[in-house]
Amino acid sequence: MKKLRPIYLVITALLWLSTHKGMAQDTSDLFEVSATLFNEAGEVCDKATIVASNSKNRTFTDLNGVFSIRANKEDVLVISALGFERTTVNVTNGELESTSIILKEWGTIDADRKISVAYGDLPFERITGSVERITGDELSDYPTTFVQEALAGRLSGLTSNYGSASPEIENFSNSVRGAGVGEMYLDGIPLNLVLTPGEVDNIVLAKDYGSSFLYGITAAPGAMIVKTKKGLKGDRSIKFKVRRGVRTPTFLPEMMNSQDYAKNYNQALANDGISPIYDQNTIDAYTNKRDTVRNPNQDYHKKFVSDLANYRHITGEFSGGNEITQYFSHLGYYTTDGIESEGDGRKLSRLRLNNNLQIKVSDFVSVDLGIGGSFNKRKAPLMSGDDAFNTMYQYPANALPFKINDSIYARNPEYGTNLLVNLAHGSIIEDTRRDANARLGLNFDLSTLAKGLNFSSLVGLYSYNNLSKRLDPTVDMAEPFFTKTLTGQDTLVLRNYTRGATDTGWAKLGDRVDRNQFIKASFNYDRSFGDHHDLTADLVYTKESKSGSQLSQEEHYRNIGFRANYLMAKKYVFEGNWMNSAVRQLQKKQRRTITYATGVAWLIHKENFLKSSQWLDFLKLRANYGMQGRPVGQFFLEDNQYSGSGAGTFGIVGATSSSGGYRRVFTGADDIVMPKQEYLNVGFDFQMFKHKLNGQINYYNIRNCDELVVPNNLYSLLAANDDYLPYINFSDNERKGFDGSISYRKKLGDFRFSIGANAMYNTTYVTKSNSINYPEEARNQMGNQGGRIIGLEADGIFQNQAEIDAAIPSKFGEVKPGDIRYKDYNGDGTIDEKDYHEIGHSPRLSYGLNYGMKYRNWAFSLHGDGVAGGSFNDGLYWNRDTDAYTQELSKSWPATNDLPRLTTLSNSNNYRNSSFWLKDASYFNVRSITLEYTIPQNLIQKSFIKEITFFTSGKNLFVLSSVKDRYMPSPNKGYSQYPVLKSYEVGLEVSF
Repeated sequence: MKKLRPIYLVITALLWLSTHKGMAQDTSDLFEVSATLFNEAGEVCDKATIVASNSKNRTFTDLNGVFSIRANKEDVLVISALGFERTTVNVTNGELESTSIILKEWGTIDADRKISVAYGDLPFERITGSVERITGDELSDYPTTFVQEALAGRLSGLTSNYGSASPEIENFSNSVRGAGVGEMYLDGIPLNLVLTPGEVDNIVLAKDYGSSFLYGITAAPGAMIVKTKKGLKGDRSIKFKVRRGVRTPTFLPEMMNSQDYAKNYNQALANDGISPIYDQNTIDAYTNKRDTVRNPNQDYHKKFVSDLANYRHITGEFSGGNEITQYFSHLGYYTTDGIESEGDGRKLSRLRLNNNLQIKVSDFVSVDLGIGGSFNKRKAPLMSGDDAFNTMYQYPANALPFKINDSIYARNPEYGTNLLVNLAHGSIIEDTRRDANARLGLNFDLSTLAKGLNFSSLVGLYSYNNLSKRLDPTVDMAEPFFTKTLTGQDTLVLRNYTRGATDTGWAKLGDRVDRNQFIKASFNYDRSFGDHHDLTADLVYTKESKSGSQLSQEEHYRNIGFRANYLMAKKYVFEGNWMNSAVRQLQKKQRRTITYATGVAWLIHKENFLKSSQWLDFLKLRANYGMQGRPVGQFFLEDNQYSGSGAGTFGIVGATSSSGGYRRVFTGADDIVMPKQEYLNVGFDFQMFKHKLNGQINYYNIRNCDELVVPNNLYSLLAANDDYLPYINFSDNERKGFDGSISYRKKLGDFRFSIGANAMYNTTYVTKSNSINYPEEARNQMGNQGGRIIGLEADGIFQNQAEIDAAIPSKFGEVKPGDIRYKDYNGDGTIDEKDYHEIGHSPRLSYGLNYGMKYRNWAFSLHGDGVAGGSFNDGLYWNRDTDAYTQELSKSWPATNDLPRLTTLSNSNNYRNSSFWLKDASYFNVRSITLEYTIPQNLIQKSFIKEITFFTSGKNLFVLSSVKDRYMPSPNKGYSQYPVLKSYEVGLEVSF
């Protein structure tokens, strides 16, 4: 990668020179041009920056939004202002076309703005589906290197969640209306990359078939359409952004020390009728920290978790262009450390490149070229971050000493992991991950053949390679064992001693290679017939192929689709979509299936009864309905598959026999049909009060039908394993709900603010399922809403044996004082699984809140998201055996009735789903807060610097929740998983 850096810089320099040839300033003939800037509400835009590209002069608007600038006779003005999209205005023959210039504000509805939909663009007013658009500049105030994280709480219907929080493999996932995003389309190509907000021009969330249908089966759940930044005609810009910060855990558990653990463990034994194992001398030894080998008293989080971990992120952007060529180049470097304090810790460094070049070859041909990639270096202990924190959570403080002496480390058969060895002296994994993507698009204007006709082609390539290796040093280890000498003295004996080896050498761990190829060819016809008829039609062919060492066989997706969008009388929109999306794994006859989608829209604000309204700017009622195919597994589903190892197993459960030879591992089916998804969306978009208030509201109903399942619960007699059961179409489910957003913006003198909210109410229903059908309707999946929590209804805690003797008998094992009492839900006189019923449900209402303000040179933003209502089953206090105890367990019965008695046994009565363990899942997470200050333009106007901004940001700063000791979006993180990290950073952005 170091060898590529000079090449990258040379290419950037050549692009810069080629696009600015002949653009030197002509000081002998400058023209004074003036104008006033307004937003779409008619309010003036002050403190906007205006740069004349050819004359290189720069100015800014005054408090009345007015500017004057000396420009060449033929020039381009580049206008930028915080909260608005950058725009260019031509100076022709020394004059501007208009002295009033309208800037497009972030988040407002522009009926004529072309919005990305599946393999095309349509004016917003002609889209029959639900779409939401956000710019990369809007996302740039979020302190992250992941676009997926920056989207949290910003768009209705979209939710964002942490995957792994461990810094070296940190990742995020997005869901659209309760299902994972089908695909991310990056500049027209299906690619799911790690993008930074600085690379992004805009993102469109295509939530239904009115915008995503032509993407085919892979985008059935919805699509995220990303356009990266391109150069502007006449612009010359260089921008550097430097961020430096620290990260610290959001939440960590408070664990008991050895003496408290010993006392409570003795109580647990007593509760089970077992004699205590810790005497007072041992407890005192823990307290006084005498003989730490025999009586260890470890504070794992204090020893292994650092309060702070450093990170930094540096980006550079180079963009510009002229009438022929426009370019954009992004270079980013990111490095971060983990929070482990022993050993070298977890480290990640990433170099990210992204280049776009647009060339106008002639009046009829243009080229779109993109190339990018990243180089990632990761080094970490072989023990994953989740495993390390799970060990800290599971191991009691007295589990084992880390070291017996200066050179020998401890182990014992009960606790097999020595964290000091694993994190500081054990196996290390190091990998180098490289990915590269390239695209070449050709666009042909065929209007000489037919007015409004265009042809475009696109080829995309993606390659990913991960070279990993591991180092396996070992240390001297033994099990400390104390025995008595003949004189009665305690002596330390080392059992199972093994000698370590440090110079083991690196060993290759893996070499993963993935490749994707994508091609698209499409005809577009866009024409108006008179004043009342506008037609846009697209005929699209695409093919995507995926191969790699992680795939059992190559994946191929081929689509042929057609879309016709017709606008009648400038008020009524009608759209039809047809597609053949071949599912390669199905039989040939199923590959010919035609799917469809249709949509309508009514531009109500253009009707005569509202046309003269002063308060309504835009109102569109829309609806779409369609049916699309769904992807299936990798294998050809009509073919049997065999393995040459193992044995065939025959018979029924409990009575099987085996035979050697080839063994069937998959049974083919020749009568299955393509799984499908039906989608209905009805909604409206509105904007009023001169662009101050806008939003949308949607109702959706999504039905997944003919899903493929192995019918292992449908019959009473089955083969001993599922390998002999073919797939059948036997699973249907529905998702339905509402989502919407609303935002309001206002300017009061020097003060400008915007506030927005979005929400989604989502429910699921199972209408057909392979699940077991119980006699008790409340226990069944079919016919009930998804997300239900099924369990018993608790009725307090038994205080004594008399209460147990008088209670309804239970079939959940022996019950003792301190155990949970349950209600007899079905009234049959017995507490058993027949009393299971719905005791709660997961959250169904999610929301986001966003606020931004600007006062003179100061700017502030706050973003957050959360859920309202719903519950979760808290199993973190289901403590058994010799697991560690959190301080919360000191509240166990008989100390309080907040928790049942401690036990060392399995206790099937207490540790099962019940209302006792339910907690309120509601929370509001402040995702980010940012404060910015921009140096006044009059201080730098005469320098070569266009803008200087200082900023400070915080991420995951706090969570509002009734559960005070958790990071509520992910309640297990910090306990049994790596904790989510909060961050604090400062930064500087300079533009030239």
